[in-house]
Amino acid sequence: MVHIGNLNDSLWIARPLAQNHRWLCASPAYLEQHGVPSTPDELASHRCICIRENDEDVTLWHLSKGHAKKTLRIEPALLSNDGSVARRWAEQGLGIVLRSQWDVSDAIASGNLVRVLADWQLASAPINLLVPVRKHRSARVQALTEFLETTLKG
Repeated sequence: MVHIGNLNDSLWIARPLAQNHRWLCASPAYLEQHGVPSTPDELASHRCICIRENDEDVTLWHLSKGHAKKTLRIEPALLSNDGSVARRWAEQGLGIVLRSQWDVSDAIASGNLVRVLADWQLASAPINLLVPVRKHRSARVQALTEFLETTLKG
């Protein structure tokens, strides 16, 4: 099983496959209407879009810039359990969304989305292959593990 984010279940072994950097993004129209936040604290006065994934606290955003660290409790204007819906909402100008770099890089390249607070890093949500805790794994599980590690790290 492939899992994105931190793992809290000890019944599985997490094999790291790739980093998953996340960015804050909004549409140019949203930023034109509501202004561009210049500090994390200014997010409190913006419409934020949250995505309920796994068992994470989706309203807690962790940002860092050099030695400065900031944790914010977000009051979501919109909440979804579907990342593609949340991205569409952001593209439609409904708020600022926190998404994986690989998910929004095409929308940023096309100008549909713009990075917000780009000089701040957000907590990563690593991509892991979850394998059962067993001494002997099947040949198929081992082959899949090797394929994914080679493909995603190479």
